[in-house]
Amino acid sequence: MKLIIIYIFLLFNSAFAQTDSNISNNYRYGLNDLINSALKSNVQLEPIEYEKKILSSKIEQVSYQSSPMLQLMVDDIPVNFNSAGMYSLNYSQPLKLFGKLEEAGKLARLNSLLPEIQREELQNELIKSVKENYFMLSVNERLLSFNEEFKEIILSITGSLEIKYSVGKGSQYDILKSNNEYQKLLLEEIELRNNKKIFINNIRTLTNLDLPDGFTTKNLEILLKITPPVLDTASLAAELRSGNTGYKYLQQQSEVNRIETSVTELERKPDLNIMSGYKYASEMKESFLLFSVEMDLPFMPWNEKRIDAQITERILIEKRINSEVNSLEVNLKNELRNIIVKINSSQEKIKYLNEVLIPQTEQTFKSSLISYETAANQFIDLLDTFRTLRENNKMLVEEETNYLILISSLEKIIGKQILTVN
Repeated sequence: MKLIIIYIFLLFNSAFAQTDSNISNNYRYGLNDLINSALKSNVQLEPIEYEKKILSSKIEQVSYQSSPMLQLMVDDIPVNFNSAGMYSLNYSQPLKLFGKLEEAGKLARLNSLLPEIQREELQNELIKSVKENYFMLSVNERLLSFNEEFKEIILSITGSLEIKYSVGKGSQYDILKSNNEYQKLLLEEIELRNNKKIFINNIRTLTNLDLPDGFTTKNLEILLKITPPVLDTASLAAELRSGNTGYKYLQQQSEVNRIETSVTELERKPDLNIMSGYKYASEMKESFLLFSVEMDLPFMPWNEKRIDAQITERILIEKRINSEVNSLEVNLKNELRNIIVKINSSQEKIKYLNEVLIPQTEQTFKSSLISYETAANQFIDLLDTFRTLRENNKMLVEEETNYLILISSLEKIIGKQILTVN
């Protein structure tokens, strides 16, 4: 009886585990799922985390006074060794004053923030790359769907041609042309399926997920139905300052330069070296105490000139950073305006294709098909309208994807997501 119960228990556990596994395997990752996975587990993030820890460890290295020194010395030993000489024990401590350690700590803390900017820049690039590959995979799926649909149309036309030819009303040339068109579709399908593997492999690498070979996109059509955001150049330009990592890099450099300037100015202040000690003279059989203070002389003329030259260099670096900020602002605003123009143009093309060109092309193809069936049109005319229909549908799919990719490029510039869907 116990064996039966154990067997049932194991069978239940196995079934439950298999169900769990099936649920996991059948789960379809959406765009947000892939982005979140890329932001958490992409292999390029780990080196940045280690760099952050390395730079953070330097904060404690510069925030304390340097180590003291203990010196034991035997001195004044006669050559003939008629006495034991003099013994001394000295303890010295170098001291950095006037806030020099505090400024060094500030500089180390500021440098430790650089990996955060690098991480943010990498995350923005990952989001853009995931979206682009996801959108291209979606294009691939839709083109494969069109390919299947058009193959059915061609097969239907070929069947009609063969029937006409069998009763002496058709042309073998038309059948060969139709078969040739079908073979082109087969060739296109091979390329599309290979491209699909490439896009899935790219997404696997970016997200560090073990996606199945049959992975497909989902809910992407919702993005195309969402009312596009109002892209106001002035408001987006204002967001550049807070979201673009180029500004953050330059701001961080400016802060580093400011603190380094302060550190250089503090070099005008002297450092001290305090020393105390004990000395025993064996010949006199007397003990002595020692106390001394050593001080740097940074105010010497040649040292002052060196510090002045360093300060001048820091002033020039600050001016260079300000000019780089101005240059970056001009370039980013120009890029921003160009992307907005492209996005608006893409929206116009999509609207025209959806509302005018494709409906007309479909109507033309249907009319050509009816005319061909009633022998009012040649097969070559039908083939031309079929090819035009294919090209226009392909143009629509590619333009819709181009629109989404342009939006993702805009998101990378401003450092903020505009369209998301899961």
